[in-house]
Parts: sequence; C-alpha cells; structure tokens
Amino acid sequence: MNGLEEAVRREMQEWVRALIVALVLALVLRTFVIEPYRVEGASMETSLYDSERLFINRLVYRLRQPQRGEVAIVELPNEDITIIKRVIGLPGETIEIRDGSVYIEGQRLAEPYLTQATLDIYGPVEIPEDYYFVMGDNRGNSRDSRSLSIGFVHRSQIKGQAIFVFWPLPAMRLVR
Repeated sequence: MNGLEEAVRREMQEWVRALIVALVLALVLRTFVIEPYRVEGASMETSLYDSERLFINRLVYRLRQPQRGEVAIVELPNEDITIIKRVIGLPGETIEIRDGSVYIEGQRLAEPYLTQATLDIYGPVEIPEDYYFVMGDNRGNSRDSRSLSIGFVHRSQIKGQAIFVFWPLPAMRLVR
C-alpha cells in the first residue's frame, strides 16, 4: 500500500468514527435530554397551536420537580398517548376553581397566559403527594386534570418541559 492509499484509508476511518460518535451522541441527546414533539389539538391555544413542533427538555424533571406555570408533556399510559398541559397545582396544595378563576390555598392564581375565564366549578380539593394538577390554556376546549379520565397526574407521568417552538419557522419562539 502506498502513502496515498494509506492516507485515504486513515481519512475514511476517521470519518466512520466521527459518524458513529455523532449518531451515539444524537441518540443519547434525543433519549435523555431534548426530544421533538408535535402539538395536537387546540387545548393550549393561544400559547401553542395545533401542528406546531417544539422541543421538550426531558432532563429537567430528573433534576428537579415541575414548577407552577411550566408547560409539560404528560404521558397517559392507560390511553397510550401524551398530552401537553400547563402545571397549575403542586403536591399538597388545595386547588379550587370558582368565579372564573383558579385558587391555590385560597389565593387567586394570576394566569397572564389566559385569554378567557375558567368557567368551571371544582373543589376545593387537596392535591395528593407526588401528584400535580394540569390544565390547558384554552380552558373551554381542554381535557385535563378537571376530567375524571385524567385527574391528578403522578410525577412519573410528566415526561418533559416544553421549551422552544421550532416549526413553523415564522412562529419560532420560547414556550412561556
């Protein structure tokens, strides 16, 4: 083998190694850190819209508990689906919905992301330990913790935090 052939062989080996490292890194990132997600339905309007694509941070809730106001991806194992909702009530809190608003521990919750009142009557109910109360921002068109089919969601069902809308391009933004 001459010098040129040896150089080409080494270059090809480097490319193959780099490709393998890139694929392993991409797989690890997608599995444990960042994952794409597609919004389905209108339950999060006007914060998120049907068919928007976003990235979710899968690592954050392994490091800390979900916080009120964060938009989270929730797995519904009995239905084999995931939903996207906002974390409203935390473990151990008492939640109530009345007079068009949500109350936590008797205090009206400020929800600047809403464009309409929350017209239900719910509670007061204490959220069990390790469980959360989640709701869509489009309260009139959201199946969420108010529904008996969903109810409180266990910490283990919350799979990640929505962080960034990347599609469609004109709608690119951080999720708030």
